[in-house]
Amino acid sequence: MSVRTIRELLGERPLHSVSPDTPLSDAARLMASRGVGAVAVLDGDRLAGVLSERDIVFRAVARDLPPAETTAGAVMTADPVTVGADEAISDALAAKLGDAFRHLPVLEDGRILGLLSYRDVPAEYLMMFERFKEMSSAKPADGA
Repeated sequence: MSVRTIRELLGERPLHSVSPDTPLSDAARLMASRGVGAVAVLDGDRLAGVLSERDIVFRAVARDLPPAETTAGAVMTADPVTVGADEAISDALAAKLGDAFRHLPVLEDGRILGLLSYRDVPAEYLMMFERFKEMSSAKPADGA
């Protein structure tokens, strides 16, 4: 297995985005039509945050906020953790992909290239990373 970069995982996938003032109902329709679980929230060409289906459910619907009147900027995850396009896949996993985050914005020279989803990471990388975490947290045996 060769070490692959995050750029390779993204491939030519298009970046789906909304602005901070996009109503949640419009953002949800975009996500549904594109079959994605998150979109980048861009203020011009600057990454302002990530809006995920979980953000919509937990921060809007569960609080009875009206989707047509609530904006993406009001419930997005602001200032998200990011990874570089040419970083190793392990860097994305170390950045809490799968634990704290399901989507990580991928940047190159400060510009967003795409969103990396936990589902994008090959299973063998996930298994190796989980094994590494187990081994790292294991306590040495007595007398070691």
